[in-house]
Amino acid sequence: MIRFANILFFLFTFVLYSFSQIDEIWLESVYGNFNDTTSSALNYSPKEVDRFMKSHSLKPGEYLIGGYISSIFHESIDSVKIIIRVDQKIIDSFYTVNGLFSISLSEKGSIIDLSLSHPEYHQKDTSLLFPEASPTTLFLGLQPKYKILLRGRVYAGNMPLQGVAVKIRHAGSLYNLTTRGCYYDKEDYWNCLFDGMFKLNLIAEDPNDSVYINLTKTGMKPFSAGMTIHEYTGDIMHLKMKYESTLPVISYNSLNFKLSFPVFSLDDDWFVSLSYYRLLNTNRLKRIAYGIDVNTFITTVSVTHNTFRGLEPSTSDSSYISTFAGPSLLFWLIPPEKRLFSTYAGCTFAYNFNKPALVFQPFFGSRVFIDLNKAISLEIRYCEYKTDIIHYTFSPYGNAMRYEVESTFEKLHANLGIQIVF
Repeated sequence: MIRFANILFFLFTFVLYSFSQIDEIWLESVYGNFNDTTSSALNYSPKEVDRFMKSHSLKPGEYLIGGYISSIFHESIDSVKIIIRVDQKIIDSFYTVNGLFSISLSEKGSIIDLSLSHPEYHQKDTSLLFPEASPTTLFLGLQPKYKILLRGRVYAGNMPLQGVAVKIRHAGSLYNLTTRGCYYDKEDYWNCLFDGMFKLNLIAEDPNDSVYINLTKTGMKPFSAGMTIHEYTGDIMHLKMKYESTLPVISYNSLNFKLSFPVFSLDDDWFVSLSYYRLLNTNRLKRIAYGIDVNTFITTVSVTHNTFRGLEPSTSDSSYISTFAGPSLLFWLIPPEKRLFSTYAGCTFAYNFNKPALVFQPFFGSRVFIDLNKAISLEIRYCEYKTDIIHYTFSPYGNAMRYEVESTFEKLHANLGIQIVF
Protein backbone atom coordinates (compact mmCIF):
# COMPACT_ATOMS: atom_id res chain seq x y z
CA MET A 1 0.00 0.00 0.00
CA ILE A 2 2.87 2.35 0.86
CA ARG A 3 4.59 1.50 -2.44
CA PHE A 4 1.38 2.26 -4.39
CA ALA A 5 1.03 5.62 -2.60
CA ASN A 6 4.65 6.50 -3.44
CA ILE A 7 4.05 5.72 -7.13
CA LEU A 8 0.93 7.90 -7.18
CA PHE A 9 2.82 10.74 -5.53
CA PHE A 10 5.64 10.44 -8.09
CA LEU A 11 3.22 10.49 -11.02
CA PHE A 12 1.32 13.47 -9.58
CA THR A 13 4.57 15.41 -9.08
CA PHE A 14 5.77 14.61 -12.62
CA VAL A 15 2.50 15.68 -14.23
CA LEU A 16 2.33 18.87 -12.17
CA TYR A 17 5.91 19.75 -13.12
CA SER A 18 5.21 19.09 -16.79
CA PHE A 19 2.17 21.37 -16.82
CA SER A 20 4.09 24.08 -14.99
CA GLN A 21 6.86 23.93 -17.60
CA ILE A 22 4.41 24.17 -20.51
CA ASP A 23 2.66 27.10 -18.87
CA GLU A 24 5.99 28.84 -18.27
CA ILE A 25 7.00 28.50 -21.92
CA TRP A 26 3.58 29.74 -23.05
CA LEU A 27 3.68 32.71 -20.67
CA GLU A 28 7.17 33.62 -21.90
CA SER A 29 6.02 33.52 -25.52
CA VAL A 30 3.05 35.82 -24.74
CA TYR A 31 4.46 38.18 -22.13
CA GLY A 32 8.20 37.77 -21.98
CA ASN A 33 10.86 37.13 -24.63
CA PHE A 34 9.32 38.59 -27.82
CA ASN A 35 12.64 38.47 -29.65
CA ASP A 36 12.45 34.70 -29.91
CA THR A 37 12.19 33.82 -33.59
CA THR A 38 9.87 30.92 -32.89
CA SER A 39 7.22 33.29 -31.57
CA SER A 40 7.13 35.46 -34.71
CA ALA A 41 4.78 33.01 -36.39
CA LEU A 42 2.24 33.09 -33.54
CA ASN A 43 -1.30 34.34 -34.16
CA TYR A 44 -2.85 35.54 -30.96
CA SER A 45 -6.50 35.19 -30.08
CA PRO A 46 -8.45 38.08 -28.49
CA LYS A 47 -8.31 36.31 -25.13
CA GLU A 48 -4.48 36.07 -25.30
CA VAL A 49 -4.18 39.73 -26.29
CA ASP A 50 -6.45 40.63 -23.37
CA ARG A 51 -4.23 38.66 -20.98
CA PHE A 52 -1.20 40.49 -22.41
CA MET A 53 -2.83 43.87 -21.70
CA LYS A 54 -3.85 42.96 -18.17
CA SER A 55 -0.33 41.79 -17.33
CA HIS A 56 0.94 45.39 -17.25
CA SER A 57 1.14 47.37 -14.03
CA LEU A 58 0.34 51.10 -14.12
CA LYS A 59 1.12 54.03 -11.89
CA PRO A 60 -1.70 56.21 -10.62
CA GLY A 61 -2.97 58.56 -13.34
CA GLU A 62 -1.53 56.52 -16.25
CA TYR A 63 -3.58 55.12 -19.10
CA LEU A 64 -2.63 51.98 -21.02
CA ILE A 65 -3.23 51.71 -24.77
CA GLY A 66 -2.14 48.62 -26.71
CA GLY A 67 -3.31 45.76 -28.81
CA TYR A 68 -2.47 43.55 -31.70
CA ILE A 69 -1.55 44.28 -35.36
CA SER A 70 -2.00 41.64 -38.02
CA SER A 71 -2.24 41.41 -41.79
CA ILE A 72 -5.42 40.78 -43.75
CA PHE A 73 -4.30 37.13 -43.77
CA HIS A 74 -4.47 37.06 -39.94
CA GLU A 75 -0.68 36.88 -39.54
CA SER A 76 1.05 38.83 -36.78
CA ILE A 77 3.33 41.59 -38.08
CA ASP A 78 6.60 42.17 -36.32
CA SER A 79 8.53 45.48 -36.20
CA VAL A 80 5.67 47.78 -37.17
CA LYS A 81 6.68 51.34 -36.35
CA ILE A 82 4.01 53.19 -34.39
CA ILE A 83 4.06 56.95 -33.86
CA ILE A 84 1.57 58.09 -31.22
CA ARG A 85 0.30 61.66 -30.94
CA VAL A 86 -1.96 63.30 -28.37
CA ASP A 87 -3.74 66.37 -29.75
CA GLN A 88 -1.23 66.49 -32.69
CA LYS A 89 1.76 66.37 -30.34
CA ILE A 90 4.16 63.46 -30.77
CA ILE A 91 4.42 61.57 -27.52
CA ASP A 92 6.48 58.53 -28.46
CA SER A 93 7.40 56.04 -31.20
CA PHE A 94 8.01 52.34 -30.79
CA TYR A 95 7.82 48.99 -32.62
CA THR A 96 5.56 45.99 -32.28
CA VAL A 97 6.94 42.66 -31.14
CA ASN A 98 5.17 39.78 -32.88
CA GLY A 99 2.27 42.13 -33.52
CA LEU A 100 1.76 43.10 -29.87
CA PHE A 101 2.24 46.64 -28.59
CA SER A 102 1.46 48.71 -25.51
CA ILE A 103 2.19 52.18 -24.16
CA SER A 104 1.27 53.95 -20.96
CA LEU A 105 0.16 57.59 -21.27
CA SER A 106 0.41 60.08 -18.44
CA GLU A 107 -0.62 63.13 -20.48
CA LYS A 108 -4.31 63.73 -20.98
CA GLY A 109 -5.94 65.03 -24.11
CA SER A 110 -8.95 64.70 -26.34
CA ILE A 111 -7.75 62.77 -29.45
CA ILE A 112 -5.04 60.11 -29.82
CA ASP A 113 -3.57 59.57 -33.30
CA LEU A 114 -1.62 56.44 -34.26
CA SER A 115 0.49 56.17 -37.46
CA LEU A 116 1.49 52.64 -38.46
CA SER A 117 4.27 51.97 -40.99
CA HIS A 118 6.14 48.89 -42.20
CA PRO A 119 8.30 48.41 -45.33
CA GLU A 120 6.15 45.51 -46.57
CA TYR A 121 2.72 47.00 -45.79
CA HIS A 122 0.75 50.08 -46.71
CA GLN A 123 0.81 52.86 -44.15
CA LYS A 124 -2.24 53.25 -41.94
CA ASP A 125 -3.42 56.09 -39.71
CA THR A 126 -6.13 55.78 -37.11
CA SER A 127 -7.56 57.99 -34.33
CA LEU A 128 -9.55 57.47 -31.16
CA LEU A 129 -10.96 59.58 -28.35
CA PHE A 130 -8.96 59.70 -25.19
CA PRO A 131 -10.14 56.70 -23.17
CA GLU A 132 -11.98 57.13 -19.95
CA ALA A 133 -11.02 53.70 -18.70
CA SER A 134 -7.79 51.73 -18.85
CA PRO A 135 -6.63 49.55 -20.54
CA THR A 136 -7.79 50.22 -24.13
CA THR A 137 -7.21 47.30 -26.51
CA LEU A 138 -7.01 47.84 -30.28
CA PHE A 139 -7.09 45.28 -33.05
CA LEU A 140 -5.62 46.75 -36.24
CA GLY A 141 -5.02 45.29 -39.69
CA LEU A 142 -2.52 46.29 -42.40
CA GLN A 143 -2.80 45.81 -46.15
CA PRO A 144 0.35 44.13 -47.59
CA LYS A 145 2.15 45.71 -50.50
CA TYR A 146 2.70 43.90 -53.81
CA LYS A 147 5.74 41.65 -53.32
CA ILE A 148 7.63 39.54 -55.89
CA LEU A 149 10.83 37.51 -55.98
CA LEU A 150 12.49 38.60 -59.21
CA ARG A 151 14.66 35.80 -60.62
CA GLY A 152 16.64 35.55 -63.83
CA ARG A 153 19.41 33.59 -65.56
CA VAL A 154 21.77 35.26 -68.01
CA TYR A 155 23.00 33.39 -71.08
CA ALA A 156 25.47 33.86 -73.91
CA GLY A 157 24.05 31.49 -76.50
CA ASN A 158 23.22 28.41 -74.42
CA MET A 159 25.95 28.98 -71.83
CA PRO A 160 25.09 30.59 -68.47
CA LEU A 161 27.16 33.68 -67.73
CA GLN A 162 28.63 34.29 -64.30
CA GLY A 163 30.01 37.59 -63.06
CA VAL A 164 27.48 39.72 -64.98
CA ALA A 165 26.80 43.08 -63.34
CA VAL A 166 23.03 43.37 -62.85
CA LYS A 167 21.44 46.75 -62.10
CA ILE A 168 17.74 46.79 -61.21
CA ARG A 169 15.89 50.10 -60.93
CA HIS A 170 12.52 50.30 -59.22
CA ALA A 171 10.66 53.21 -57.64
CA GLY A 172 13.74 55.41 -57.49
CA SER A 173 15.89 52.69 -55.92
CA LEU A 174 18.92 51.09 -57.59
CA TYR A 175 20.00 47.55 -56.72
CA ASN A 176 23.42 46.22 -57.78
CA LEU A 177 23.72 42.45 -58.12
CA THR A 178 26.08 39.95 -59.76
CA THR A 179 25.17 36.65 -61.36
CA ARG A 180 26.72 33.84 -59.42
CA GLY A 181 28.73 30.89 -60.68
CA CYS A 182 29.31 27.33 -59.56
CA TYR A 183 30.48 26.79 -56.00
CA TYR A 184 31.21 24.15 -53.38
CA ASP A 185 28.22 23.74 -51.09
CA LYS A 186 28.28 22.89 -47.39
CA GLU A 187 28.57 19.19 -48.20
CA ASP A 188 31.60 19.89 -50.43
CA TYR A 189 29.71 19.16 -53.66
CA TRP A 190 30.31 21.20 -56.80
CA ASN A 191 26.95 22.94 -57.26
CA CYS A 192 26.03 24.59 -60.57
CA LEU A 193 22.28 24.81 -59.95
CA PHE A 194 22.34 28.61 -59.75
CA ASP A 195 25.00 29.23 -62.40
CA GLY A 196 24.35 32.56 -64.14
CA MET A 197 21.41 33.44 -61.87
CA PHE A 198 20.38 36.47 -59.82
CA LYS A 199 17.39 37.12 -57.55
CA LEU A 200 15.90 40.08 -55.70
CA ASN A 201 12.89 40.66 -53.46
CA LEU A 202 10.88 43.66 -54.64
CA ILE A 203 8.05 45.34 -52.77
CA ALA A 204 5.81 47.74 -54.69
CA GLU A 205 3.07 50.14 -53.69
CA ASP A 206 1.38 49.72 -57.05
CA PRO A 207 1.45 46.59 -59.26
CA ASN A 208 1.78 48.92 -62.25
CA ASP A 209 5.21 50.09 -61.07
CA SER A 210 7.98 49.63 -63.63
CA VAL A 211 11.13 47.56 -63.21
CA TYR A 212 14.20 48.11 -65.38
CA ILE A 213 17.01 45.54 -65.70
CA ASN A 214 20.44 46.42 -67.11
CA LEU A 215 23.16 43.81 -67.69
CA THR A 216 26.82 44.57 -68.37
CA LYS A 217 29.91 42.38 -68.73
CA THR A 218 33.29 42.84 -70.34
CA GLY A 219 33.21 41.59 -73.92
CA MET A 220 29.40 41.58 -74.09
CA LYS A 221 26.96 44.12 -75.46
CA PRO A 222 24.89 45.87 -72.76
CA PHE A 223 21.43 44.39 -72.32
CA SER A 224 18.33 46.24 -71.10
CA ALA A 225 14.81 45.05 -70.38
CA GLY A 226 11.76 46.56 -68.71
CA MET A 227 8.39 45.44 -67.41
CA THR A 228 5.74 46.23 -64.85
CA ILE A 229 5.41 44.39 -61.56
CA HIS A 230 2.14 42.67 -62.46
CA GLU A 231 3.59 41.38 -65.75
CA TYR A 232 6.09 39.20 -63.92
CA THR A 233 4.76 35.62 -63.66
CA GLY A 234 7.27 34.40 -61.09
CA ASP A 235 9.19 32.18 -63.51
CA ILE A 236 12.94 32.40 -63.97
CA MET A 237 13.57 34.89 -66.78
CA HIS A 238 15.97 33.81 -69.54
CA LEU A 239 18.03 36.84 -70.56
CA LYS A 240 20.46 36.47 -73.47
CA MET A 241 23.45 38.72 -73.97
CA LYS A 242 25.37 39.08 -77.24
CA TYR A 243 29.09 39.36 -77.74
CA GLU A 244 30.77 42.60 -78.76
CA SER A 245 32.04 42.84 -82.34
CA THR A 246 35.62 42.90 -81.05
CA LEU A 247 37.38 41.00 -78.30
CA PRO A 248 37.90 43.00 -75.09
CA VAL A 249 41.55 41.92 -74.89
CA ILE A 250 43.84 40.89 -77.74
CA SER A 251 45.09 37.35 -77.13
CA TYR A 252 48.64 36.89 -78.32
CA ASN A 253 48.68 33.08 -78.31
CA SER A 254 46.56 30.62 -80.25
CA LEU A 255 46.52 26.84 -80.38
CA ASN A 256 44.97 25.35 -83.53
CA PHE A 257 43.71 21.92 -84.49
CA LYS A 258 42.64 21.41 -88.11
CA LEU A 259 41.11 18.50 -89.96
CA SER A 260 40.23 17.94 -93.61
CA PHE A 261 37.96 15.17 -94.85
CA PRO A 262 38.27 13.43 -98.23
CA VAL A 263 35.23 15.33 -99.56
CA PHE A 264 37.14 18.62 -99.02
CA SER A 265 40.19 17.52 -101.01
CA LEU A 266 40.85 17.19 -104.74
CA ASP A 267 42.62 13.85 -104.21
CA ASP A 268 40.31 12.51 -101.50
CA ASP A 269 42.99 12.98 -98.84
CA TRP A 270 42.80 13.15 -95.09
CA PHE A 271 44.65 16.07 -93.51
CA VAL A 272 45.45 16.65 -89.83
CA SER A 273 47.29 19.66 -88.45
CA LEU A 274 48.36 20.98 -85.07
CA SER A 275 49.85 24.47 -84.89
CA TYR A 276 50.75 27.23 -82.46
CA TYR A 277 51.00 30.96 -83.25
CA ARG A 278 51.99 34.04 -81.31
CA LEU A 279 51.38 37.64 -82.31
CA LEU A 280 54.28 40.07 -82.37
CA ASN A 281 53.91 42.22 -79.28
CA THR A 282 54.35 45.53 -81.07
CA ASN A 283 51.75 48.10 -82.09
CA ARG A 284 52.91 48.40 -85.69
CA LEU A 285 53.35 44.68 -86.34
CA LYS A 286 50.52 43.27 -84.23
CA ARG A 287 48.96 41.66 -87.34
CA ILE A 288 51.98 39.41 -87.86
CA ALA A 289 52.18 36.09 -86.05
CA TYR A 290 54.85 33.43 -86.02
CA GLY A 291 54.69 29.83 -84.91
CA ILE A 292 55.15 26.21 -85.76
CA ASP A 293 52.93 23.84 -87.76
CA VAL A 294 52.93 20.05 -87.78
CA ASN A 295 50.64 18.39 -90.34
CA THR A 296 50.05 15.09 -92.04
CA PHE A 297 48.54 14.03 -95.37
CA ILE A 298 47.00 10.59 -95.67
CA THR A 299 46.66 9.69 -99.37
CA THR A 300 45.30 6.58 -100.99
CA VAL A 301 47.00 5.70 -104.33
CA SER A 302 45.78 3.10 -106.82
CA VAL A 303 48.54 1.32 -108.76
CA THR A 304 48.03 -0.99 -111.75
CA HIS A 305 50.30 -4.08 -112.06
CA ASN A 306 50.85 -6.30 -115.11
CA THR A 307 50.77 -9.91 -113.93
CA PHE A 308 50.86 -12.65 -116.64
CA ARG A 309 50.69 -12.41 -120.36
CA GLY A 310 47.12 -12.64 -121.55
CA LEU A 311 45.60 -11.68 -118.18
CA GLU A 312 44.01 -8.40 -117.21
CA PRO A 313 46.18 -5.99 -115.15
CA SER A 314 45.74 -6.06 -111.38
CA THR A 315 45.04 -2.95 -109.29
CA SER A 316 46.04 -2.41 -105.66
CA ASP A 317 45.33 0.49 -103.29
CA SER A 318 47.90 1.69 -100.80
CA SER A 319 47.79 4.49 -98.23
CA TYR A 320 50.74 6.83 -97.84
CA ILE A 321 51.29 9.00 -94.78
CA SER A 322 53.36 12.12 -95.39
CA THR A 323 54.36 14.15 -92.32
CA PHE A 324 55.57 17.76 -92.33
CA ALA A 325 56.76 20.14 -89.65
CA GLY A 326 58.33 23.56 -89.67
CA PRO A 327 58.07 27.25 -88.85
CA SER A 328 55.11 29.24 -90.08
CA LEU A 329 54.31 32.90 -90.66
CA LEU A 330 50.81 34.37 -90.63
CA PHE A 331 49.48 37.81 -91.53
CA TRP A 332 46.01 38.98 -90.43
CA LEU A 333 44.26 40.76 -93.30
CA ILE A 334 41.43 41.68 -90.91
CA PRO A 335 42.54 42.50 -87.32
CA PRO A 336 42.67 39.42 -85.06
CA GLU A 337 40.52 41.09 -82.37
CA LYS A 338 37.48 40.99 -84.67
CA ARG A 339 35.06 38.30 -83.55
CA LEU A 340 33.52 37.66 -86.96
CA PHE A 341 35.49 36.61 -90.04
CA SER A 342 38.96 37.81 -89.05
CA THR A 343 40.80 36.73 -92.20
CA TYR A 344 44.44 35.70 -92.51
CA ALA A 345 47.02 34.45 -95.02
CA GLY A 346 50.36 32.80 -94.49
CA CYS A 347 52.84 30.11 -95.37
CA THR A 348 54.38 27.14 -93.61
CA PHE A 349 58.00 26.29 -94.39
CA ALA A 350 57.73 22.57 -93.73
CA TYR A 351 60.27 19.78 -93.74
CA ASN A 352 59.12 16.56 -95.44
CA PHE A 353 60.09 13.65 -93.20
CA ASN A 354 59.25 11.02 -95.84
CA LYS A 355 61.28 12.53 -98.68
CA PRO A 356 63.72 14.96 -97.08
CA ALA A 357 63.10 18.35 -98.65
CA LEU A 358 61.77 21.79 -97.80
CA VAL A 359 58.12 22.23 -98.82
CA PHE A 360 56.11 25.44 -99.00
CA GLN A 361 52.47 25.32 -97.85
CA PRO A 362 50.68 28.62 -98.54
CA PHE A 363 47.25 28.99 -96.93
CA PHE A 364 44.34 31.41 -96.67
CA GLY A 365 41.58 31.28 -94.07
CA SER A 366 39.10 32.98 -91.76
CA ARG A 367 37.78 32.37 -88.25
CA VAL A 368 34.65 33.12 -86.22
CA PHE A 369 34.66 33.22 -82.40
CA ILE A 370 31.98 31.18 -80.65
CA ASP A 371 32.82 32.72 -77.26
CA LEU A 372 35.57 34.86 -75.76
CA ASN A 373 38.44 32.41 -76.23
CA LYS A 374 37.31 29.73 -78.70
CA ALA A 375 36.84 30.04 -82.45
CA ILE A 376 36.18 27.86 -85.47
CA SER A 377 38.17 28.32 -88.68
CA LEU A 378 37.89 27.47 -92.37
CA GLU A 379 41.16 27.34 -94.28
CA ILE A 380 42.32 26.57 -97.83
CA ARG A 381 45.85 25.18 -98.10
CA TYR A 382 48.05 24.24 -101.05
CA CYS A 383 51.00 21.86 -100.86
CA GLU A 384 53.29 20.28 -103.50
CA TYR A 385 55.66 17.52 -102.48
CA LYS A 386 57.30 14.33 -103.75
CA THR A 387 57.08 10.80 -102.41
CA ASP A 388 58.00 7.30 -103.56
CA ILE A 389 55.14 5.11 -104.82
CA ILE A 390 55.57 1.34 -104.61
CA HIS A 391 55.08 -0.69 -107.80
CA TYR A 392 55.33 -4.42 -108.49
CA THR A 393 56.32 -6.43 -111.56
CA PHE A 394 55.88 -10.16 -112.00
CA SER A 395 58.25 -12.65 -113.63
CA PRO A 396 56.94 -15.47 -115.90
CA TYR A 397 57.22 -17.73 -112.87
CA GLY A 398 54.88 -15.52 -110.76
CA ASN A 399 57.52 -13.95 -108.55
CA ALA A 400 56.74 -10.34 -107.58
CA MET A 401 59.51 -7.78 -107.62
CA ARG A 402 59.07 -4.48 -105.79
CA TYR A 403 60.40 -1.14 -106.98
CA GLU A 404 59.68 2.50 -106.19
CA VAL A 405 58.79 5.38 -108.48
CA GLU A 406 59.09 8.99 -107.35
CA SER A 407 55.84 10.90 -107.87
CA THR A 408 54.84 14.50 -107.36
CA PHE A 409 51.63 15.34 -105.48
CA GLU A 410 49.77 18.63 -105.67
CA LYS A 411 47.34 19.05 -102.78
CA LEU A 412 44.63 21.66 -102.61
CA HIS A 413 42.08 21.19 -99.86
CA ALA A 414 39.85 22.98 -97.37
CA ASN A 415 40.05 22.16 -93.67
CA LEU A 416 37.97 22.92 -90.61
CA GLY A 417 39.59 23.81 -87.33
CA ILE A 418 39.09 24.95 -83.80
CA GLN A 419 41.26 27.59 -82.16
CA ILE A 420 41.86 28.33 -78.51
CA VAL A 421 43.31 31.77 -77.82
CA PHE A 422 44.97 32.79 -74.58
